[in-house]
Amino acid sequence: MEYRDQLKYIKSHQKPDGTGIKKRKKKRERLEEPPRRKPRAMDRMMFFIQFVASVIFFGSMAILAIFPLKYMIVLGAILILFLLALKKKQRKAYRAGRRQGSGKGSAFVLSLILLCLSFYALKVNAALDEIATGEESGGYEEEHALDLTEQPFNIYISGMDVYGEIAQESRSDVNLIMTVNPMTHKILITTTPRDYYVPIPGISEGQNDKLTHAGIYGVGASIATLENLYETEIPFYVRVNFTSVEEIVDVMGGVDVESEIAFTTGEDAGAIVEIQEGKNHLNGQEALAFVRERQALADGDNQRGKNQQALLSALLKKAVSPMTLLRANGMINSVAGNTETNMSEKQIKSLIRMQFNDMEGWEIESVAASGDPSGKQYCYSYSGGPLYVTVPDWGSVNEIIAKMGEYMSY
Repeated sequence: MEYRDQLKYIKSHQKPDGTGIKKRKKKRERLEEPPRRKPRAMDRMMFFIQFVASVIFFGSMAILAIFPLKYMIVLGAILILFLLALKKKQRKAYRAGRRQGSGKGSAFVLSLILLCLSFYALKVNAALDEIATGEESGGYEEEHALDLTEQPFNIYISGMDVYGEIAQESRSDVNLIMTVNPMTHKILITTTPRDYYVPIPGISEGQNDKLTHAGIYGVGASIATLENLYETEIPFYVRVNFTSVEEIVDVMGGVDVESEIAFTTGEDAGAIVEIQEGKNHLNGQEALAFVRERQALADGDNQRGKNQQALLSALLKKAVSPMTLLRANGMINSVAGNTETNMSEKQIKSLIRMQFNDMEGWEIESVAASGDPSGKQYCYSYSGGPLYVTVPDWGSVNEIIAKMGEYMSY
């Protein structure tokens, strides 16, 4: 066919408005378009998995109950946004007809992370329940009724001179009282020498004994002795031992302790450690030796009490740091079984929640009762002869009573 004949043929088959060619082009373009992908069951399944993981995570955090309401609202909003983002990716991939880019991988990873965090939260909750042994005893209804975020309170910290399980009764070598004022964010730490020569109410029948011997009769006897000495009420206690001190410090990554003096601990303290005047970074074993050493100290038990205060202050400062949240599970698990308190689980959580809500630092002050440790006296709990004791300096005791009163004021 010649060129002129071809041209006539084309014109004869073309409509005046040129729609014939346009329709053929559109038909060809439709044939070239990729077919739209049908929604797949895998997309729906991944959305469901992420949804379930989000619900489980939010529920576990609600059970843990250590975060303020405003944090929980933000957490819920973030989880919803993640779900909406996944849905958006799936719709975009569907419209584009792509099998990739629907968010399956990211949804799987996020769901796995949420489930792991849920397990972590429930594990922390179980450990807190184990520590709060007083809640199961049912003998502390009055103490558990106190709102620890709204009023000052005292906590007796008893350091037992044993390793292993905390259930066994033993002498209390560490006797600290924390006076906590949550309104002012101030803490007073009072230490009393282990050999303080005082009566044990309800036990010694008015005869004096070493304070450390009160621990043999139970934590209640130690509390009653200190309440009588400082004319105050101590509703709560925390009992720790050598094992819990070592493990807590190690889980925290060590602590920076301020020492008033330089000295070297002996083998009887558990380890030979060179302590410098000023700041010392100590691991668990070193920290325990620091608070146990007495023979190398010129002021003996008086200085040891101050060292115990220094370690407690260092632990408190590190514990309120936001970075501690990363080690919370290890810290709590390390003390479970080696620590006990008569505070309820609800009260412990309320204090943690208050700290997260305020995110404020605490002002910590330390005071120590003093006395004369040079003489021997007969003690109620020992009939073999007189023992070295620390006769109280009642002037220092009265100063502590006044200081506690200041901290207990609203």
